Amino acid sequence: MGLSLVVGALSARYLGPSNYGLIGYGASLVNLFTAISQLGIDNVLINEMMKHPEEKGRVMGTALCMRVCSATVSLVCAMILVILIEPGNHVLWFITGIQAFAIALRAYELLNEWFLSEMKSKYYVVANICGQTVVGIWKIVLLILQASVVWFAASTTVQAFVCGGIVITVFLMTRDFKLGFCLQYAKDIFDRSKHYVLAGLAIALYTQMDKVMLGRMMGEREVGFYTAAMTIAMLWEFIPQAIINSSRVVILEKKKSSEAEYEDKLQLLLFAISALGILVGVAVQIFGKLAVHLLYGKEYMAAVPVLKLLIWSTTFAMIGVARNIWSVAEDKNQYSKNYTICGGIFNLVFNAVTIPVWGIFGAAVSTLGAQIVVALLSPMLWKDTRPFVTLYVGSWKKGLGCLRTFAGKGRP
Repeated sequence: MGLSLVVGALSARYLGPSNYGLIGYGASLVNLFTAISQLGIDNVLINEMMKHPEEKGRVMGTALCMRVCSATVSLVCAMILVILIEPGNHVLWFITGIQAFAIALRAYELLNEWFLSEMKSKYYVVANICGQTVVGIWKIVLLILQASVVWFAASTTVQAFVCGGIVITVFLMTRDFKLGFCLQYAKDIFDRSKHYVLAGLAIALYTQMDKVMLGRMMGEREVGFYTAAMTIAMLWEFIPQAIINSSRVVILEKKKSSEAEYEDKLQLLLFAISALGILVGVAVQIFGKLAVHLLYGKEYMAAVPVLKLLIWSTTFAMIGVARNIWSVAEDKNQYSKNYTICGGIFNLVFNAVTIPVWGIFGAAVSTLGAQIVVALLSPMLWKDTRPFVTLYVGSWKKGLGCLRTFAGKGRP
């Protein structure tokens, strides 16, 4: 991630805000369909394999077939959308098409759920490191050759190709079952994951529509500033993502054996993510301006106030990701789409109001508000999901109590 940030910043300097924003604009259009391509399967696949350990091959094979088919449909839809909303912008068409091809290639990401269930995440991590490294070298070569923006847009596809090749090879070498397909499993998986499809689509709307609306209302240069700020803000997310992914299996297992231990582990996870987010947020308030100046240069200083606001939205986003564990454990998956629909509506309305007045800062305000709505406010609207908010509030008491205990043991 460090390599990606540095090389990405050098690329942004070379391309300038307008061309950098062009890539970000295309990526936002593609990402609108990423949720559809994923079908929400990654949220329920581990649970399905735990329920049917003797049928892992057919469960995994079925899920992969579903993912490949949906990814192909999503690729076509992304191209239709960009042609409709940007008629005549052939450069954006081409850039979006190159990036959209990665949707189909990234079907391999589903294999990570098997690696997680087998406690073999290291293989997937190594594949991502290789992919990031290759893309870093790719961009350095492009900088040396002073290539056009189109070649930089292909970086996402190159990374997916490299990572996918390694992940698939390792999976085929380490698996102990044959892949198969079962129509009944496809129906069962979709029945449990369909709520996450709508949820994911709503997430895409409130996380990507800000850039789409900025591009339509303010121009590609503003998208470049916003993309630079968001890139820095999201850099730390791999840490809570790793913690959540590693904790998921443990917490779901505890749910089967002990309700008290299950709640204890989940509350500690929620507290850890929140506390880490506060530390990162404070650091960005202090060093955010310096970070933008060092990485992107004076031309991107308009991104500083946006970064200082967006960094808080990432913490609430990670709380929402951790909540998915609770939703699966408590069989409350059907409410996931409700949270994100609320967030999507909030984001669209506020973007329409604030972007014309405040520009990119207005988009950042809308994103922060939407993440708060999704993570904590919308669960309060339904009786069945209010216990999560209670659980989250209690996580602070649990976490602070653990810290006091730890500090007490450290005293002489």
